[in-house]
Amino acid sequence: MNNVAKITISRDFIKAARWQIIITVLISGVSLMVAGMDAAVSAIVGGTTVIVGGFAGMMMARRPNGGTPGTILFSLLKAEVFRLLVIAVLLLMIFKYFRGLVPLPLIGGLAGSVLAAGAGLRTVNNKNDE
Repeated sequence: MNNVAKITISRDFIKAARWQIIITVLISGVSLMVAGMDAAVSAIVGGTTVIVGGFAGMMMARRPNGGTPGTILFSLLKAEVFRLLVIAVLLLMIFKYFRGLVPLPLIGGLAGSVLAAGAGLRTVNNKNDE
């Protein structure tokens, strides 16, 4: 993968992560007002797992593996599997060690962050055509 592709991947991740952080903080604020501090922390932890998983996947996608379409597709597939694995491991650790876990805000933060990532990546295509 060339440097232009690496820069584009990083820039897209940063834009998507910005939206993920905004949505996670909003969901956490609502959870704080409705259900208390444990719910707010649960929402932040849920959103953070998706952001960390996305960062891990982005780092895997940036690794140079050649330039053929098949190699690039396989590299993206490995990055997606790694992203999902990181999210699953983080969630297992949260379920095991976080005693004040409130499930609904955790799921809300997780879902909001995933949806924000999709929306954020959809809007960056306009900037890539420059």
